[in-house]
Amino acid sequence: MGVFKQQSARVTSKGQITIPKTVRQALKLEVGDRIIFMEEEDGKMIIKKGALVAFDEFANSISKEAKEKGITENEMMEELNKVRKDLWDEQGKK
Repeated sequence: MGVFKQQSARVTSKGQITIPKTVRQALKLEVGDRIIFMEEEDGKMIIKKGALVAFDEFANSISKEAKEKGITENEMMEELNKVRKDLWDEQGKK
């Protein structure tokens, strides 16, 4: 992600802003992308690309479920590697 000290944007009468180019580049934003504004407990605002938030939520839900079932991270990675190998082998047969 790009490094920049501070960027600002002006809010229009319609509540819109133009995201500075350096911020768009750092977030790898493209036309049509959605962004999410999240407030942390200390009041700081976090801006994330919408797709990253969806992935984070998915990963967190899997992690929570694995912990509840007593599955370790190593066990999960081993199983994922097996599945990846099976899929790779299956593609090679076509």
